[in-house]
Amino acid sequence: MSMFKVGDKVVYPYHGAGTIQEVEEKDVLGETHLYFILHFPLVDITLMLPESRIEQSGLRKVIPSSDLEKVAKALQNGPDTPPSTSQFSRDTENLLKTGSIIDAAHLVSSLSKKQAERSNGLHIQDRHHLQKARQVLASELVAVQDFSEEQAYEFIDNNLLDTAN
Repeated sequence: MSMFKVGDKVVYPYHGAGTIQEVEEKDVLGETHLYFILHFPLVDITLMLPESRIEQSGLRKVIPSSDLEKVAKALQNGPDTPPSTSQFSRDTENLLKTGSIIDAAHLVSSLSKKQAERSNGLHIQDRHHLQKARQVLASELVAVQDFSEEQAYEFIDNNLLDTAN
């Protein structure tokens, strides 16, 4: 049996945090397969994930709230110089796909620094990645801490501000 059950708060790479709403059995070509129905409230998406794909999908439980300090630190101390944009978008995609909240926080941190340094803001792709990473991060903060969406973004921004001082 899987380590996941209905009601678990989980993180699915690239989609952020959601909840396992139900587990369904479906007959496919005479075989019974288990499917996990995941709902992601921040983006309002529902996904069906076959149990057989869970391991390679990178699905994990949300972090314990005791790890929030690490997230705050990651936001404050992201890498200073993100790689050049073309290489960066590949790396960025990969970082978003790890499903690691620390990777997401580092991404938000370094892209926000980059944004602050550039008079004309970020390239469209970087902007897209920054938005996506913030969303992934916020969704998990909401799940971990009973933050509202607004409070989650405040947590992110306040920790980013700490670096500016």
